[in-house]
Amino acid sequence: MNLKLRINLIITVLLFLTLIIGGGIFTVHNARGNVQAEIASTAILALHMLDSEILTYSMSYGQRSPVRVGSGSIFQLNKLMDVRHLKIDFYDARGRLRDSNQSGYINDDVPPNWFISMMDAVTDEMPATKRQVYGGGQIIGELVVTPDPSYEIAEVWEEIQGMLIFVGIFFIVVNLLIYYFVGWALRPIDNILEALTDLEFGNLTARLPKFTLPELSSISNKFNIMANTLEESVADNRHLTQQLIKVQEEERKNLARELHDEIGQHLTAIHVDASAILKAKTVKASKESASAIDVVARQMMDIVHNILQRLRPTGLDELGLEAALQELVSGWNQRHREITVNCHTEGMFSDYDEVVLITIYRIIQECLTNVARHAQAKNVHIVLTQQKQKIILSVSDDGQGFDLSIRSSGFGLAGMRERVEILAGKLEIITSPNKGASINIELPCAMRGEK
Repeated sequence: MNLKLRINLIITVLLFLTLIIGGGIFTVHNARGNVQAEIASTAILALHMLDSEILTYSMSYGQRSPVRVGSGSIFQLNKLMDVRHLKIDFYDARGRLRDSNQSGYINDDVPPNWFISMMDAVTDEMPATKRQVYGGGQIIGELVVTPDPSYEIAEVWEEIQGMLIFVGIFFIVVNLLIYYFVGWALRPIDNILEALTDLEFGNLTARLPKFTLPELSSISNKFNIMANTLEESVADNRHLTQQLIKVQEEERKNLARELHDEIGQHLTAIHVDASAILKAKTVKASKESASAIDVVARQMMDIVHNILQRLRPTGLDELGLEAALQELVSGWNQRHREITVNCHTEGMFSDYDEVVLITIYRIIQECLTNVARHAQAKNVHIVLTQQKQKIILSVSDDGQGFDLSIRSSGFGLAGMRERVEILAGKLEIITSPNKGASINIELPCAMRGEK
């Protein structure tokens, strides 16, 4: 069941219960008062009339025909059949029923038993009124006037039936109006679902209009903000992928050039020296060529080691991040004696995900490369700490700094930022001309095996 039908059903049930319960209480309350008032007024009138008849009969008792008296039609109560709210019975001195106003009347419009029981429960019981009839100084009979609400209850039931028809028509009309207006109010939901479907199938340009209802308008604003963020994120990821491909191709190009220029030349030298050994006629000449081959081989080993170190820091797997960083800093200090690099680590990093460790290593490596090329610094401080659920890295120098607004993506900063964003981290660059530079990075902790 969709939301529209569910809301309409709830409103319908509440409206139905309100009309039935409220209308029923109101109708029964009014009917109770009407029944009692109608019976009371009719009883007063009928008793006045009967008292007059009894007095007349008593005064003219000796003049009446015995046959007429014995026939039980002393008061001719059958003429009072229209007095339906009262049951008027005449009993003789022996208690036998002689006359009644309801002897020949049959009520065809009888309400249901449950309605009669309900009205009897809420209507106060009205006692019968008795009048003794005297003739010749003795009691010849008794008139019993009993309130009979059945006819009034039947009239109330007839009125309720008419009211129920009106209420039914009113209920149907109101329900149709509610269904229409609920559908109109929820129409924007179709737009929201359509926009979500567009996003699901890759249409990142889907947007929602501003709706009239404040709540739906707020949803529209949040959706549009989400769609904008998603579109920008996808664009950034696409750009990042392109950058990664570009970096890979550059690395392959550099590796190919290095293999060709360095390794190729050394292999050529080895080939020449090996040929010289084969052609040598003296041991001395062979030793000189062999010695040259040994020197070239050592140079090739250094070149291969540097290439492997650039492709994958071997110490990171064998010794861990702390030792790999110390090895990196030590080698860097030996090659750049004019700059002093200090590295301080605090924490246990052996259990972190491999991607996190490589990212930290590469960022420090890139920072040191930038210092050597551009900073003109004398001191570099590297601080790596573990704080609760994150890793904090700070690389600062006392060099000439730079204008961040001009070189926001130079010096390998774009690559650093991309590496950090891949791990959902944060990167902050603090620098200004002649005041050094500081690279501050915060990475969420990811243990091995976590995603």
